[in-house]
Amino acid sequence: MGSGENDTLLQPEPEDITLAIPTNLSALFKDLVLLYARTEIQYPQLKAVTLAQWILESGWGESNLAKNHYNFGGLKWRTEMTGFATRILYQANDGPDYYCQFAGLERFIRGYWRFIDRSPYTGWEERTDSGEEFIRFVGPVYSPSPGYVDRVLALVDEAQILLDNAAEPVIAPIESPSLRGTVVLDPGHGGTRKIGGSSPNNAISASGIKEKTMTLEIALLIRDALQQIAAQNGYDLRVVLTRTADVNVGIAERANLASVERADLFLSIHFNGFNKQTSGVETYIRARTNGNVNFEEDEAFAWRIQGAVLGALRTYLPGTRDRGVKEDTASGGGVLGVLDDRALGNSSQEYPCRACLVEIEFIDVPRVDRLLNTDAQARQVRGAIAEAIAAAMVEDLQAAR
Repeated sequence: MGSGENDTLLQPEPEDITLAIPTNLSALFKDLVLLYARTEIQYPQLKAVTLAQWILESGWGESNLAKNHYNFGGLKWRTEMTGFATRILYQANDGPDYYCQFAGLERFIRGYWRFIDRSPYTGWEERTDSGEEFIRFVGPVYSPSPGYVDRVLALVDEAQILLDNAAEPVIAPIESPSLRGTVVLDPGHGGTRKIGGSSPNNAISASGIKEKTMTLEIALLIRDALQQIAAQNGYDLRVVLTRTADVNVGIAERANLASVERADLFLSIHFNGFNKQTSGVETYIRARTNGNVNFEEDEAFAWRIQGAVLGALRTYLPGTRDRGVKEDTASGGGVLGVLDDRALGNSSQEYPCRACLVEIEFIDVPRVDRLLNTDAQARQVRGAIAEAIAAAMVEDLQAAR
């Protein structure tokens, strides 16, 4: 394992590799294949061999490093990866070491190519005529494991089949209404330090669960609910998250992802905390005085989200208070940077993205904490909130057609 530079972790061991494509590939690995198939890279002829590497290194996406840290390449931490990944201490087969943790699948893909574009691999761009030429050059540095290159090459056919299948267009059923849209979900906070104005965590539940953990779980549930609605109805919905792991992302970078992805909707997800008594649901939008160029559209979207969360919670806690939709001038700082129209890609001439920030509830209130976190039905409640939000977002996309 490792190399002359001890660059990567190879997992699993050689005898554990199955050359046939497993029938039970995880949803996460399927998402990686789909994203890679649709991602433009400088040398597309290298997609199959690099995907084969990731299959080998992650055991078809089943390694803990892949599942928990989006590191499908077994990439160890190097200072050149700053800005592409964060450093984590990981217990590998050959002992603990520092590895790369990525915020999501897209960042892993970009991070892999940054990893290759370092001095140990100087000259790789002159070996790009074929996947075999490329891997025979970088492979011995990437891993000194005996037979590593041949084992990667043995998986290229399987990798190519996966890419070909993923590249095939998905045709919606004729009976289904046509709906297209891109949604960016922003789980608030994350990580362990403040980055770009984003604090790692604010509220903590009465039972000690951090807001950053709850926002990420809800965001992932909303993503799954949106994907299920899309699959059932033949909709073409893209769902992008600002983070998919416990990492922090700067406020401007969160909003800017909506601009980069040309998003129709941007939802920032938070939970409140105050004095262990105040409770209720509230949703914020950019105020006109803070430069909102599509106030009415944002307000309509926000009321849909507010009503969805409130309705889901009142099913289980009828007394849940409706704190309404508010302008961000009423927030603690007087402005919420994550709702900045310019960062979101909106202008007075064009404003494609509707945005709001929802504070789902005050988790420092014991009865709210029990409902969302510790009662036997807590998982069911969180799922109901996610499904309601997903339905509201689809409704907003339909209304905007």
